[in-house]
Amino acid sequence: MGNLTAIYFSPTGGTKQYVCAVARGIGSYGELNLTDRETRAREYTFSADDLVVVGVPVYYGRVPQLPDDLLRGLHGDGTPAVFAAVYGNREFDDALLELSGRCEKQGFRGVAAAAFVAQHTFSAKIAAGRPDADDLLIAEEFGRSAKASMAEKDGKGLSLPGNRPYRSFQVAPFIPKGDKKCTACGACVRVCPAGAVAPETPRQTDAKKCIRCLACVHACPVHARKVGGPVYGMVTRKLEKELAKTEKEARLFLP
Repeated sequence: MGNLTAIYFSPTGGTKQYVCAVARGIGSYGELNLTDRETRAREYTFSADDLVVVGVPVYYGRVPQLPDDLLRGLHGDGTPAVFAAVYGNREFDDALLELSGRCEKQGFRGVAAAAFVAQHTFSAKIAAGRPDADDLLIAEEFGRSAKASMAEKDGKGLSLPGNRPYRSFQVAPFIPKGDKKCTACGACVRVCPAGAVAPETPRQTDAKKCIRCLACVHACPVHARKVGGPVYGMVTRKLEKELAKTEKEARLFLP
């Protein structure tokens, strides 16, 4: 095996933890953080001897949709890939299938995949504290299983759940904004993966660019950025009522 790379888009950190845990189970690895816009703007080429672990959070049952195309800079040459979709305890729907399909178009070959649960972006009451130590141990063990499966070289294909065409992508009718506590420190500007917060107006958010990942809310050192309003409250209460009762476990897919 050539180089192993953990590739992730992880605005609030949960996906990174899972992807790195899977990679850790396989061996020594490097990291490629696609959350950073400058990193996404570059081109990356992988050989048939390399191995990548590619992970994204699930937004509305899909791979996150960004104007600059999240995966555009990745190029494989029959490169084996392990896919990870990280969701907030509802469902991962078509996200794994979409991630696999988009990577395969760019030269990658799926050899294993998993759907993991992390704390929901909109509520700390849903899957609170996840991934926890047990989650990461499962992810690491999955990495070892994926490596063992590759070594068998039995030629079996990877079958993933989901539908084509993919479910329609929705956009929540609310965005985070800064309030009068904002000190214009620029933390929100630096972490926003979509460039929706301008440095000269850090209290504002460009609704057309914002992907509702709430990275800016998590990063604000004085808690000046938040999502409010009756619609957000209604959506959050509905999600908590439906999703906070039972927490789901990882779903693992090997050939």
